[in-house]
Amino acid sequence: MKIMLADSKDYKEINDLFEAAKSYMYQTSVYQWTSTYPNEQTIQHDIYDQHLYKLVDNCIIVAVATIEVMNQESYILRRIATNPNYLSKGYASNLLNDIINNIKEKNGKHIYSSTNHSNLKMQHFFKKHGFEKISEYTEIEREHLGSFYKYLKKI
Repeated sequence: MKIMLADSKDYKEINDLFEAAKSYMYQTSVYQWTSTYPNEQTIQHDIYDQHLYKLVDNCIIVAVATIEVMNQESYILRRIATNPNYLSKGYASNLLNDIINNIKEKNGKHIYSSTNHSNLKMQHFFKKHGFEKISEYTEIEREHLGSFYKYLKKI
């Protein structure tokens, strides 16, 4: 198992992972993402900016996450996803723990993230990893999906 930055050759595999994750969310009544978000442009942008991390196991990208720097002490975790065929095997936890360790090494103090009110698995995941729910809001251009919860992890 390896964790590293994604690069342009990973684009199609990551796009396929997101499409599978969207389909799984739809089937399980999670209203996190839409048919147009995240999209190819989002992935390409994250790769180009070197914000997209991948966890590879047996030459397959099984989990991804985008981490963006807000300022020297604060980071935003976005678009964390696991290939539905690899759920509940600890891949996302391994990826998140690696990201947390990297942020600690940079003297980061906070990681923010968010999830939809319907995404109970992600809410549990955040709580399991020491994130606290700090606010509720409506996502621009996804108002029809209802409330989102913002989370904070203090490092």
